[in-house]
Amino acid sequence: MKKKMTRPLLMGAFLTSLFTTGLQAHTDGEISAEIQAAVNSKARTERETKRDVRRKPAQIMSILGVKPGMKVLDLTSGGGYYTEILSRVVGDKGQVIAHNPPFVVNRFAQFFMDEKNGWPAKLNSPQWKKNVVKMIGELDTADFGVQIDAALMVLFYHDTVWQGVNRQMMNQHIYNAIKPGGTYLIIDHSAKPGNGTKNTDTHHRIDKQTVINELIAVGFKLALDSNLLSNPEDTRDYSFERDVRTNRDNTDRMVLKFVKPVI
Repeated sequence: MKKKMTRPLLMGAFLTSLFTTGLQAHTDGEISAEIQAAVNSKARTERETKRDVRRKPAQIMSILGVKPGMKVLDLTSGGGYYTEILSRVVGDKGQVIAHNPPFVVNRFAQFFMDEKNGWPAKLNSPQWKKNVVKMIGELDTADFGVQIDAALMVLFYHDTVWQGVNRQMMNQHIYNAIKPGGTYLIIDHSAKPGNGTKNTDTHHRIDKQTVINELIAVGFKLALDSNLLSNPEDTRDYSFERDVRTNRDNTDRMVLKFVKPVI
């Protein structure tokens, strides 16, 4: 006998359908010509374009909502994988702040001091000279100096835990820097639900709900919890740095879009 669906189950099914429909609109379409052109640019290095298959940069940029003329903050930008794309999307009238904390610069000093192949070379490239500003500063004390339209932090939020960053202060600074209606995107390696901040130093992962709770606590609203970079085969109980089964682009990753409310 077919079981009759109760009202709560019907509502749950409706909400699931509604969420899935909205999610697909963000991940499978609505990629602007500017974003597609930036991702397809022949000037991007082969080393970076090879990562596109698992990073899906066009869809990520679409979710973030980047447009020409925007000011965007690329937090813990590393070598500038996303900075390069952002620079091309925002164009001559926009600006990208390529931020790195001292920890990253010091730990990977060889790259950041390599005038030919490292960060200096990119900062001096014709593209970055148009609209990219270099910034080095601690995440919990940094003064970003301008009001920004959008920000993103990729694969680093978990590191702020074991590094002892004051995350409440960090999130508040970022919240204050973003314009009302602006967006903040966090991508990170997912830990098992309920793990909280355990094993962030050994597994380099964090519980998605912990990230959501901490961002909501300073005033952000969760606008999208996307499965774009999910990997159901990832057991989420090991570190990609110490296990040959995967690498940093094959883990199960959360993609969380937050919005600063317009008051």
